[in-house]
Amino acid sequence: MKQQPGRPEKRKMAVVEKAGQVSFQEFDLAPPGPHEILLKTCYSAVCGSDLHLYHDIHPFVKAPCTIGHELSGRVVEIGSSVRGFALGDLVAPEPVLVCGNCSYCQKGDYHMCNDISYQYRRGQAGFADYFLVDDRWAHKVPEAVGEKAAALIEPLAVAIHGVRKAGNLLAKSVAVIGAGPIGTLAAHICQLEGASKIWLMDRNGKKLEAGTALVTEAEGVDTTKKDAVETVLAATGGLGCDVVIECTGSEECAVYALNMAAKMGGILQMGISTRPFSQYPYARILQKEITLWGSQGYCFDFQRAIALLTAGKLNLQAYITHEFASRDIAKAFALAADPLTGSMKIVLSYE
Repeated sequence: MKQQPGRPEKRKMAVVEKAGQVSFQEFDLAPPGPHEILLKTCYSAVCGSDLHLYHDIHPFVKAPCTIGHELSGRVVEIGSSVRGFALGDLVAPEPVLVCGNCSYCQKGDYHMCNDISYQYRRGQAGFADYFLVDDRWAHKVPEAVGEKAAALIEPLAVAIHGVRKAGNLLAKSVAVIGAGPIGTLAAHICQLEGASKIWLMDRNGKKLEAGTALVTEAEGVDTTKKDAVETVLAATGGLGCDVVIECTGSEECAVYALNMAAKMGGILQMGISTRPFSQYPYARILQKEITLWGSQGYCFDFQRAIALLTAGKLNLQAYITHEFASRDIAKAFALAADPLTGSMKIVLSYE
């Protein structure tokens, strides 16, 4: 087993104790198993689903729980059976947990695993000074990408996975509802894929301003000032747009998506709802012959994300609007939870 000297017996991991209360606690740190790699965390990033955990409204996990899944780290210890990694390598860990044995895993569709889970749901926080990852989920990142950008490879993989569902976007019109990090990244990828027209929509003016600055060809629509559906219909001669990407998870926005999609168009549902829909006009899917795609996590999309970054197609570091030291995690989450700040991505650094 290769290791740098001085691996501690304890590590600090962030825990949501109750709604609105997150702090670091000490846990035992076991040495890596034969196929595991121990990372010293460089940066962790706050995700929208982290805010669901922070507010204790996550549909699948309840407090108390560990939190965080977007991070980058340096290899400090390598299990005896690990090959292809060296001490000091920059790594973006894929935080997925799958069985490897069900029919979906066997087909390579591991994101559909019958026992799919993520590290933070099973007791390992992404907000931690050390992180253990199985070597099959450890993705080496070129040094030119940088430690901060590497911490955002996970959300980029989420966006890539979703947009790929919509197929060929060349010369197609796309509306993205929700100008948070995932929505903006999705719009950015649509731009790279050759979409002819992109609308990026949000009711938060500051967030919308940040999103349209990153996606230069997108037209921003502040939905507190303009009707989202009417804006799209007016621009398309009443036809609607080819693809709508819904990134908020709200019922209101899901209905907007149905109303602005063209007949025989498609809707990509990426936003996670924290409550059931009660007034969703399901029949409209049939009437307009809408194709509805769901998107769950990622599946061999970390590799695609790293390839995009390596080719210089996208600058992830530009998405970072705020940085905190890990000891200030409570301040970071308070800022992330405040819609008036217009934050895009918030990262924590580790000493």
